[in-house]
Amino acid sequence: MQRYLVFGSGLIGRLLAWRLTRAGHQVDILSSDDRLGTDSAGFIAASMIAPYTEAVSADKSVLELGMRSYALWPVWLSELSESIFFNNKGTLVVAHPGDKAEMQRYQRRADHIVGSSAYQSLDRIQLEAREPELAERFQEALFFADEACLDNRQLYQKLGEFLEQNCHWQQITAVEHLNEQVIDELCHRYFSTALTHYDAVLDCRGNGARADIADLRSVRGEVIRVHAPAVDLQHCIRLMHPRYPFYLAPRPNHEYVLGATVIESADRSELSVRSGLELLSALYSLHPGFAEARILELRAHCRPALLGHLPEIRQTSWGYQLNGFYRHGYLFAPAVIERCLESLGMKTQPMLSGVCDVH
Repeated sequence: MQRYLVFGSGLIGRLLAWRLTRAGHQVDILSSDDRLGTDSAGFIAASMIAPYTEAVSADKSVLELGMRSYALWPVWLSELSESIFFNNKGTLVVAHPGDKAEMQRYQRRADHIVGSSAYQSLDRIQLEAREPELAERFQEALFFADEACLDNRQLYQKLGEFLEQNCHWQQITAVEHLNEQVIDELCHRYFSTALTHYDAVLDCRGNGARADIADLRSVRGEVIRVHAPAVDLQHCIRLMHPRYPFYLAPRPNHEYVLGATVIESADRSELSVRSGLELLSALYSLHPGFAEARILELRAHCRPALLGHLPEIRQTSWGYQLNGFYRHGYLFAPAVIERCLESLGMKTQPMLSGVCDVH
């Protein structure tokens, strides 16, 4: 049995600590966040696992890494003591008739990046058969079958319960800079041990690591959660629009999470009026039942990003930094964590080459 120290209890820290513990290792956790992870970007996110539609907006490297995570998620979730809402019914991409040019542009890029075999073009009759409540306002759609979303709040809760029972977990003041001396002092203070007693330290602080990672920056995202009893959408939805394309992720009990904004800023203030109006207007245009939906939450957070918007595992003198997940935390997390476990000498399923290499 080996011993590891994990900094951070957001999505990456929780998943990594869970996988290490499941593998039979001792894990200690230091985090400035609470047990529920309410200050984490992953707690607020729509938690979409959309390798194809995200690749269309980025490049093929997103697809390669995302498909690995898409395969791992159901396997990992099956190992939890209770089931987590996991909707793998795919994504529907739609556009209003006036935005047909946006849809055509998106389809051309999809053909170029992921290939025409990655999706199915639906006419109105086919759309009505797959998602009847969209057929009233939309005449066509693109259907990407191999995509999913999950309930991030359920996931955080269950992982938190597991880690509290199986790890030593301490909430501490945020640590801006990690080095051997700082880590050793924290080890003595909270766990009565020394840095040398750990096989590796794993830094999963996200934006909290900006002082240590020169090329790490923050990207603001804004999300709205609603309860809409009059709406019963079964798929993830992407609405094409020249100004505010947005995504909608279903949750249990007629709840939905919508978002779209990507703003180069470290601003953690509340949702702006402009973003709120645009998102809510687009939501209502998607389905008339959203007119009487109740707003449960309006939240903003900042995601950590590196150049190229791909995550990296960087080796240090004391361990590893896992960072740069951008808006793709749920899309990339399992694949990158699997690569990290492999670097620590643990056996995993065969991994894709050429992505998130340790350096």
